[in-house]
Amino acid sequence: MRKGGRRIMELKLKKAGHDYYEPLAFTPFSCETMRESIVPDSCADIARIVETTGMVYLTGREMTGDGRFCASGAVDVSVLYIPEKGDGPCALHFQIPFQCYGESQGEETCEFLDIRGELRSVDARMLNPRKVLARADLLLWPMGCRRREMSVCTQTEEGESGIELLREQKETRVIAAIREKEFTYVEELPLSPGRGGAEEIISTRMDVRGTDSKLIGSKLVVKGIIAASVLYRESGGRLALLQQELPFSQILEGSGLEESWESETAYRLLSAECRMGGEAGDDDAHVMTLTLLLRARATVWRTEKIEFIADLYSTAAPVSCQTGELALREDSQRQSRRINGRELLETGTAVKAVVDTEIRCSWAQLGGGGETLEIPLWGRCLYMDENDALHSVSKAFTVTAPAEQPAGVQIAAQAACHGDVIASILPDGIELRFPVELTLDVCRPSRHVCVCGGEIQEEPTDAPAIPSLTLRKVGAGETLWSVAKQYRTTCRAIMAVNDLSDEHQVPTDRLLLIPKAR
Repeated sequence: MRKGGRRIMELKLKKAGHDYYEPLAFTPFSCETMRESIVPDSCADIARIVETTGMVYLTGREMTGDGRFCASGAVDVSVLYIPEKGDGPCALHFQIPFQCYGESQGEETCEFLDIRGELRSVDARMLNPRKVLARADLLLWPMGCRRREMSVCTQTEEGESGIELLREQKETRVIAAIREKEFTYVEELPLSPGRGGAEEIISTRMDVRGTDSKLIGSKLVVKGIIAASVLYRESGGRLALLQQELPFSQILEGSGLEESWESETAYRLLSAECRMGGEAGDDDAHVMTLTLLLRARATVWRTEKIEFIADLYSTAAPVSCQTGELALREDSQRQSRRINGRELLETGTAVKAVVDTEIRCSWAQLGGGGETLEIPLWGRCLYMDENDALHSVSKAFTVTAPAEQPAGVQIAAQAACHGDVIASILPDGIELRFPVELTLDVCRPSRHVCVCGGEIQEEPTDAPAIPSLTLRKVGAGETLWSVAKQYRTTCRAIMAVNDLSDEHQVPTDRLLLIPKAR
């Protein structure tokens, strides 16, 4: 092709492709749902509601095609109440279905959408002794990614002569694959020996967390723990708490993945059932059967080196380059930290005994100009006063911790409370002490200019001749590459005639000979 009387040729460059999954930015959104429920005929009338608890089952997730997404599921509600007649507290169980829509910040395509559901609050009020109105406030955290294909120029094709390349190599951590699997977990839970049998299940609470995730051959082996808490009424009317940690493992498809890659697994509770009796269907009051439907989602990360052309020129003719921007995640790492929290829940009445406690964590957020992590928490305590009457107290609060990260990094923080909650009875209430486990994904985002194309032109006939030898100093901010590019020579030639051994350590206190390229 000719332009202005000069011949212009396209520069032939080789490209390398990199496939990965790009995390998408979503905005968390809230959802409120409510429902009226009738007390079954088999249950006694309600005299007083003590507390309301619940678990979120998020079963549906889909993109709607217009940049929005839909989340659906149910809140499993347990209402603990004192009956008008009877020997002890009773429970009312029902579900509140929900369907919510959120925005994806303009992203219309999303693969592997996942949504974490948090129960911010749930309460019920008595409309009459046979009817309650329950309301649940949810916070939904969408997460997703889409497949990206990154192509970068790495070198020139054969036949391109006189081209000098400035190549750079950077290390980045990317999502290589995502694997999901739904599975059912069934386990019998024996009650403590010497205690009375269970007469009624009041409420259940399940905390599922991953403990290990490893690639072995063509399989992805994941392990975790289910922390089960079951509050029940014994035959004599007394409340008892069954707590047990249940280990589990699953195998996910891992073909096409390498054992050196890292993986992490998150779990979503799709449904849970706890009933009295054994797995075989017997009516044994000293055993309970737990049935859970879970979804395991494994995210596989790989670290790879990206080599690209940062700049180029020709020693024979003028070259014009087309450049683009390369966005990478450098210095990526996962950090774990444990902090100890404490909070006072004021009761207003003297406390005789603590029956049950609960701490829920939300996602940690950066605060204080990026210097601190703010962790929203919610604490609950079921207790008996000096007259053996049941009461419940709850409170939302925040725990802060130093971020302890240098400037210029991105932090994604998750918080969880998996350890034991210690309750201490004080004159003005109940103090809860608990561990908070922080998981920090830290990376330094970087952007680099890379060459994605170019054109080489004929030397103009009136172009000034390049001297055979130039004598000059290297100024501040200059590099050997920039000097060689200016005089259309090579770094190798400059180093040879000046007896230099390192192109990155160029003396600025003496004159250098700049030879013309041959």
